Amino acid sequence: MGKLMIPLIVIILAVVIVVPQTLFVVDETEVAIVTRFGEFKRSHRDPGLQVKTPFAEQVTRFDKRLLRVDVAPASLLTADKRNLVIDSYARYKIVDPLVFFKNLRNESQAGSRVGDIVNAQLRQEVALDDQEEVISDTREDIMNRITIASNRIEVSRADLFRDYGSLHHAAVTVFIDEDTSDTNRSLPATAEELALLEANANPPELEGFSISYFASVIEALGIEIVDVRIKRADFPPDVETSVFSRMEAEREKIASGLRAEGTQADSEIRANVDRQVNIVLETAEGTSALLRGEAEQQAITILANSLEKNPDFYTFRRSLEAYKVFMDSQTTVILDPESDLLRFLSDPSGGS
Repeated sequence: MGKLMIPLIVIILAVVIVVPQTLFVVDETEVAIVTRFGEFKRSHRDPGLQVKTPFAEQVTRFDKRLLRVDVAPASLLTADKRNLVIDSYARYKIVDPLVFFKNLRNESQAGSRVGDIVNAQLRQEVALDDQEEVISDTREDIMNRITIASNRIEVSRADLFRDYGSLHHAAVTVFIDEDTSDTNRSLPATAEELALLEANANPPELEGFSISYFASVIEALGIEIVDVRIKRADFPPDVETSVFSRMEAEREKIASGLRAEGTQADSEIRANVDRQVNIVLETAEGTSALLRGEAEQQAITILANSLEKNPDFYTFRRSLEAYKVFMDSQTTVILDPESDLLRFLSDPSGGS
């Protein structure tokens, strides 16, 4: 029994030590490369269980999902000479793990390199755009141009020929700027210009032009920058206070103008209402006087008609009204016997 235990323990130890060094799992979110003493051997893009030579080979894993890089804020000068502090971020993915491993080694170094590339392209692009364009709806077009430009990395002509052998390689792009003092963007070289540059680094036909050579980031670093976005575009702290003060003064000026317009409109409305009120009152008074005149005319007409029909009754009624005015228990009245007031007191028939 003791003789069997030793080989069994040896086998178990061998399995525990050798199996993890032989088998490894590639997750669906990863790509893996296998190196032997630092030399690349193969890559694994599909998830599953894989085999390697124990102890001699090492596995390096990279995330194949979209990776985010927060680019360090940078103070940039716009085409209209305004400073903006721009805080941005980029998303990239690893498309060639071997090139990525050779040139960047890990995601930390990749993030730093992507940040440098994006900041350089931001600086170049913002220098060609006005401040209003950077902070307005046209920002989307600016971001698209920066994303495209960030997938190119500037290299020297010697390095380009060493790595790609020709300017006509699909990963090579050459830009020519006829006048670096203006704000026009550089244009890709034409076929004729590429032929001249292929044969001569400084062809006489392109004397005075600015020539830039670019290689694809995919070919150079094994990554693709998928998207670049601006998180925030602010004024520098030293001018932010003065800008806000100027904005407040402008808003106060606008508010004062609006208040003055409101006061003027209020005065005009009140004056118009007062005028309308006066017109209505005067019209009403005129109508009232007219109605009163018509009423008095009708009353006089009725009275005249009544007098014509029975003058004695009218005289009797007027006398009674006079009696109400001056006759009471406290008043003594001395009248001429011939006075008309005594007619109905002495003779109820009025002397008729």
